[in-house]
Amino acid sequence: MLDLLRKKAQSPLIQGTILIIALVFIFWGVGGYRGSSNSVAQVNDEVITYEEFQKTYERLANQYRDQFGGNIPKGLLESIDLEGQTLEQLIQRSLLRQGAGKMGILVSDFELQQAVEKMEAFRSNGSFNVELYQNILSSSGMTPASFEETMRTDLLAGKVIEHLSRFAKLTPLEINDQFAYDNEQVKVEYVSFSGTNFKDKVETGAEQLLTYYDENKENYMTEPQVKLQFLAFPYDSAEKPTLSEEDLESFYRANFSRYVTPEQRSAHHILFKTSEDDSQDVLAEKKNKAAQILELARSGEDFSELAKQYSEGPSGPRGGDLGSFSRGRMVKPFDDAVFSLKEGEISDIVETQFGFHIIKLDKIEPAHTRTLEEVKGEIEAELQAQKSRELAFTLATGAYENIILAGSLDKFSRQSDIQVEETNFFPKKSPEKSGSTVKMISNPAFLNAAFSLNKGELSSLVETPQGYVIIYAADKKEPETAPYEEVEEQVSKDYISAQADAMAEQAAAGMLSVLKQEGAGDFSAEAGKLDMTPKMSGYITRNDTGGSGLPEQIVSLAFDLSAENPYPEEVVAANRMYYVFRIMEKRPPTPELFSEKESEFRTTLLEKKKSTILASWLANVRDKAKIEINQQFL
Repeated sequence: MLDLLRKKAQSPLIQGTILIIALVFIFWGVGGYRGSSNSVAQVNDEVITYEEFQKTYERLANQYRDQFGGNIPKGLLESIDLEGQTLEQLIQRSLLRQGAGKMGILVSDFELQQAVEKMEAFRSNGSFNVELYQNILSSSGMTPASFEETMRTDLLAGKVIEHLSRFAKLTPLEINDQFAYDNEQVKVEYVSFSGTNFKDKVETGAEQLLTYYDENKENYMTEPQVKLQFLAFPYDSAEKPTLSEEDLESFYRANFSRYVTPEQRSAHHILFKTSEDDSQDVLAEKKNKAAQILELARSGEDFSELAKQYSEGPSGPRGGDLGSFSRGRMVKPFDDAVFSLKEGEISDIVETQFGFHIIKLDKIEPAHTRTLEEVKGEIEAELQAQKSRELAFTLATGAYENIILAGSLDKFSRQSDIQVEETNFFPKKSPEKSGSTVKMISNPAFLNAAFSLNKGELSSLVETPQGYVIIYAADKKEPETAPYEEVEEQVSKDYISAQADAMAEQAAAGMLSVLKQEGAGDFSAEAGKLDMTPKMSGYITRNDTGGSGLPEQIVSLAFDLSAENPYPEEVVAANRMYYVFRIMEKRPPTPELFSEKESEFRTTLLEKKKSTILASWLANVRDKAKIEINQQFL
C-alpha cells in the first residue's frame, strides 16, 4: 500500500532511478566491521541501528505478504535475500543523504509537509485528513515518522536528479548519430535447417547406441531416492476445537470493517480522450464535441448507443458501462461528479487527466452491513481453521521436543500413541511411489525438506498447506548411472536427435560454403537444390525485439555485413535451428522519420544520459565512502 502511495508522489525519472541505485549498490563491496555491537552497519560516521534494520525488514516482508494474499511462500524471503535487500536499502539512503548533503542539497520540513499533504491517498473532500493519514499508515505497519523519513529520501533523490540533470547536455551531432544508429534498417533473405527434417536419414545400430550411451552416461543418471519415517499433524484432524458464542462475537467486532459494504454506484460514461501534448485548439475542439454529445444525451437519445458511437475509452464498445464501484475508486473529479448525481441523472462535462467525460448514473446501492447471524458460518469456518492450525502446531512442537528428549524418533515412537508413517524408496518427482496416503507428502515444502536431509538426519518442524510434519531420513540412495537396458529407448531418441541436428548443421554449412565461393550461384538456386524455399524478412532495426521472427544473433550480425560482404562467417545456430542468410538491403532512416520522432527521441536520449550521470555520481560517492557491516546480525 505505502509503496504504491510513494510511487504516486514520484516522477517516472525518480522511479527509474531507484533501479539504478539498487544495481549500483548491489555490486559494491563492504569492509570488515568495527562499529557498535548494537548496530547492523556503519556508513562513514552514520550508524544503521538494528532497530532500524528490523523495522525496514518487517515493512518489506509485509509488502511481500500483501502481494501473496497474507501468506508468504515458504523460502521466498530467503531466495530473494530480503535481509540483503533491507541492508542495501538502508545503505542507499545513508549514502544518498550524505552525498546530497555535501552538495548542499536538503529537504526542509516544510517541503516534506507539503509533499505528504498533496498525496491523494491522505485527502478527504479535497483536504488533507490527519486521521485518514494515521489510519492508512497504521494499517501498513508504519509510523508517521518512518513514512516521512522514507518520503524525505524520495524527495531528496528527486532533488539530486534535478541537480545532476544540469550536466546532461545533448549536441545535434550526438542526436543525429544515435538516431541514425538506432533506426538504420536492414532486410535479409534466409533459410533455416532443422534436425526434424533429417531424422529419417539417421541409421541406428546396437553398436552406435552403446557408444553414444557410454559417451553420455551423465545424461542417464537415476534420481536420488529417500526412504522416510515421519509424523504428520494435519490441520483437518478429527480433533476439532470447540467455539463459543463469545468467540464468534469477539471476532465479528474485531473484524467489523470486513462486513461493511460501502455505497456502490453503477454508471455509464462517454470519454473524449486528451493528452498533455494537445494544443489549446485541440482541447477546445474536443470539449465542443463533448458538449454536442451531452446535448444529444439529455435530449433523450440512448446513452449506451451514443457511447458505442463516440466514446474513445476502453468501455466504449460495451456502451460505456463502468459497472459498480465505491467512492474513491475513480480519479477525484470523476468520483466527485458521480457521487453528486441522482439515479438516472446525466452530469455536466467532467474534465480529468484522461479527457472530457459525460456521466450517467444508473443505480445507487446503499451501504450495507452484514449482521453477525449472516456471517456466522464464515466466522466459524475461519476460526475453526485458525484454531485447528494452532492445535496442530501445539501438537507438533510438543512431539518435536519429546523426540529430542527421547534421543531419537524410534525411541519416541515406542512411548507415544502418535503414528509414525513409513515410506518406500521414492524419487522427488514421483512421491506417489512412496506408498504413503498422507496428502502432504506431495507438497513441495515436504519434498524439499525430505530431500535436503542426509541419511539418519531429523528435520526441523516443516510447515505445509495441509499441516505440520517432522521427517526422519531412514535411508537414501544417491544418483547412479541407469543400466542401458532401462534407458535404451531414451538413448535411441537422443542419438537420433543429436545425429539429425548434426546433419542439419552440416547441410547449412555446406550451403553457406558454396554461396561464399567467388562466382557462386544465387541464393534461391542453392536453396532449391536442397528443396528449400528462401524467406524474406521485413526491414529490421537494431532494436528489433523479435518482431521479425529471426534470432537476435541474425539481427545483430546483419548490421555488420555489407553489399560487398553479404554473408556471415558461420552458420547461425539458435533454438536447434541452423540459419543461412544474406543481407539484401541496408537503408538509413529518412529525414521525415527523424522529424516525426525527434522530440520523443531527444527526451529519451536525455533521460538515458541523466541516468548515466547519476550512476557515475553514485559510484563516486561509494568510492569515497567507508561501509562496514556487522555480519553477526545477518
